Amino acid sequence: MQMKEYIIYLADNPKFLLCAFAALSIGWIFLFFLIIVLFLKNRGTRKKVERFLGNNKEESLEQKLDEFNKMGIEVAEQEKNIKEMLESLEGKLKYTLQRVGVYRYNPFPDVGGDLSFSIALLDNTNSGFVITGIYTRNGSFTYLKPVRKGRGDENDKRYRLSKEETEAVCRAIASH
Repeated sequence: MQMKEYIIYLADNPKFLLCAFAALSIGWIFLFFLIIVLFLKNRGTRKKVERFLGNNKEESLEQKLDEFNKMGIEVAEQEKNIKEMLESLEGKLKYTLQRVGVYRYNPFPDVGGDLSFSIALLDNTNSGFVITGIYTRNGSFTYLKPVRKGRGDENDKRYRLSKEETEAVCRAIASH
């Protein structure tokens, strides 16, 4: 068909022209709403990007990522330092007095009450000392004996633990 014949055909068939116009109008309306929806989505995305980058327009995403990378390196260094300090403290804590055992008793039946005592103060290796206080009618006596790995010195009579001192050591070991 040539152009003249096509125009004559359209003039003779106004329904076809009306349908074509309606279809084009619907298409234009659809495209108009699509543009509005895309505009709103673009606006929301722009706000998210601005929130991510901050209000400083001069700072680029690359600068932000560099800043976050530097912060990550600093945090890793701090974590390393904290771990080293923690290991150091754990090593020192092994030898601090952590366990306490107290045993009160009456070594002499003629003296009233449990006025005598043995206190064991031990570290994490069950080493430390025992303080014993014995009270009599004539006075009081205090002794200090070393403890190594939960025992007194069996080779030296002066540092052998009495049964009361051994009980205080056992209570200290059980206290942890």
